[in-house]
Amino acid sequence: MVRLRSSGRALAWATPVFAEAAALGRSIAFAWTLGPDELGKAMMLALTVRLVEMASDLGVDRLLVQAPDGNSATLQSRLQGVLIARGVLTSLLIVAIAPVLAGSFADGPNTASYALLAFVPLVRGFVHLDYRRAERQRRYAKMAMVEAGATLAMTVCVLPAAWLTNDHRAMSLVLVTHAVAYTVLSHFVAHRRYRLCFDADTMVRSWRFGAPLLLNAILLFFTFYADRLIVAGAYDWATLALYGVALQLALIPAQIVGRAAASLVLPRLRQAFRDNCLAEVWQPIASFHLMLACAMVAGFAALAPSVIGVIYGAEFKPSGVLALALGCAAGFRILRTPYSQLAIASGRTGDPARANLFRAFALLPAGVFAFLGGPLTAIAAAAALGEAGAMLRAIQLAKTHTQRLDLQEAMV
Repeated sequence: MVRLRSSGRALAWATPVFAEAAALGRSIAFAWTLGPDELGKAMMLALTVRLVEMASDLGVDRLLVQAPDGNSATLQSRLQGVLIARGVLTSLLIVAIAPVLAGSFADGPNTASYALLAFVPLVRGFVHLDYRRAERQRRYAKMAMVEAGATLAMTVCVLPAAWLTNDHRAMSLVLVTHAVAYTVLSHFVAHRRYRLCFDADTMVRSWRFGAPLLLNAILLFFTFYADRLIVAGAYDWATLALYGVALQLALIPAQIVGRAAASLVLPRLRQAFRDNCLAEVWQPIASFHLMLACAMVAGFAALAPSVIGVIYGAEFKPSGVLALALGCAAGFRILRTPYSQLAIASGRTGDPARANLFRAFALLPAGVFAFLGGPLTAIAAAAALGEAGAMLRAIQLAKTHTQRLDLQEAMV
């Protein structure tokens, strides 16, 4: 049993590590084959997909894991219907805003490049949720096969796409390839037959569960990615590429920790609430994330400038101050991760959004600095301060919650 659980934890960590490593490899390949300007434009395409996906994410997969009836075939088929509705709506949204995006940034991707991205949410709407259902029993092999397999397909596609287009349109082809592979593999590993049911009550239930998460996802986009939009509007594409590369590398550990926590920490906290033993579970989780955050800040500040300069080229090398500021921002986000999972496990899905409001406020000074032609380090410092404020707010909300449940000792 110990071996099985250890293997499950290893998969839950290894899968996002592989995914983020592949994303890093993709940006390196594009940097060397397309150059800074085209990489900046390719980043804008990836940001568009991310924005639409996060702005429509109702947390259907998390509902399946958390709900008492999540093992029900009926609920699963209804949630798969919700996914298709989401995919159709978001793909139509991308097509509608494509001309607006194309006209908003000078010399950027054209309307067709943005419109092609509509295939990404449309295809992903047909995902089979059976691999997510397996996580209820902390079985992660199916999840690993789906996510790692799709990532591998995307990785194989990078160089051919860059050769075929020789510009930023390669990103569109890579993202569509990933979506197709992801959906196909989810059906391949499924145990149950794929069934669809469009049920109004389940859509309302998904909305009630996911609306706070959706608001939080929108805030997360602005906290993770909006500063890159600010840079894109105030500077040139090459500057966006430099800032985007440094920020991507800084956020990779935070992304890995967040995805692993959704698979490992959330089920543990959910069970701890049921067994009334949160105090025993919480302290090791919080301490572990604190150590990760400290290691992230120190390691990134020390290594990022030289490593980025070697891997990407001298034109992508950030300053030491920029690396320190971005490392602090990512460290605070790692530190906040268990508090977000605690909120979701307890049903307080609005708490992460309340905390992220503090991070969103940091965009105001960042925008002012960019408008005034300030250095990139000022924008990164604003991001770090915003993440610190969001972390403090998350801790405050978690303490309020544990006190209400008469579990205040869990936060000590």
